[in-house]
Amino acid sequence: MKLITSIFAASILLSLNAWSESPNETTIDWKSAKEVKSLVELKLDPELGEVTYGPNFALSDNLLMEKYSEIYLTRRIDPKNEESYSLFVTAHDNDQDWHSYDTATKKDGERLGIETIVKNENVSVNNVDYKHEEQMAISMTFIDFADGFDFGLELTISGNQKDTLMIPATYFRAMLQSM
Repeated sequence: MKLITSIFAASILLSLNAWSESPNETTIDWKSAKEVKSLVELKLDPELGEVTYGPNFALSDNLLMEKYSEIYLTRRIDPKNEESYSLFVTAHDNDQDWHSYDTATKKDGERLGIETIVKNENVSVNNVDYKHEEQMAISMTFIDFADGFDFGLELTISGNQKDTLMIPATYFRAMLQSM
């Protein structure tokens, strides 16, 4: 199962790399579900099924862009009609060692599944050099996704470092409206 998740995550990230260059993501009003919805994309893939991609939330704020190059919410309905939700996160740092994220926790203390997809050394993102890059997939249930409609998602990812992400309810509403 872990291999299937890794393959799915890798293919999603490869697809999103070209899409992530969209300049619109830095200029939209992230408090407007209508504007966020305009950047939600739906793709049909014979192997993966139907995949809905949210826009790159990392581009919503300069402080996020210092640490993350990608934060995407995805919804997938595979060819067997099974539905799944994931948050893909690419983090960068210039610390001496990897952050090695291994825990994702919601505000209420509930843990979500987290998997490191790939770790890269010495990368350049938007003309900034980083010593470490860690790409992760965080699994969510429909309940987690639905909670985001009202409250957004406050998520703490940790390893030997701890970071907190706050994804607003408008992002989740935009994903729901586009389905």
